Amino acid sequence: MIKRCQGFTLIELVMIIVILGILSAYASSRLDFAGHDASGYAEIVKSSIRLAQKLAIAQRRNMTVTNLTGDISVGGAINPIPDGVTVSVDPAPTPTATSITFNALGQPISITALTTITITGGDISRVIFLEPETGYVHE
Repeated sequence: MIKRCQGFTLIELVMIIVILGILSAYASSRLDFAGHDASGYAEIVKSSIRLAQKLAIAQRRNMTVTNLTGDISVGGAINPIPDGVTVSVDPAPTPTATSITFNALGQPISITALTTITITGGDISRVIFLEPETGYVHE
């Protein structure tokens, strides 16, 4: 008596792989990664501001976070802004540039009012606040 092995044929397996490939191509084109990029960049902005404040205290000198609305920079390290993400600062620290300078005590010397940094991308909007007296950064 000959037993037949039950299983899938090679053609059936290839067809499943082709169908899964078509479905994944369709699904990946429908995803919007700008929202995820905005959330990640909001964390980078918060971390950069906190880093500048900590470096100012540790080195006992002024430290500046430059270009908040573009490729943010602290001490020469540049973090490029992702595609599809926009950043706005209200009120702008200075009329000509969007930078924040901390003194040796960690206090922001370039802002006088509560500063709001809004980061938007896709359907996500994150708002970061910077306190004028203490330099406390929070959402």
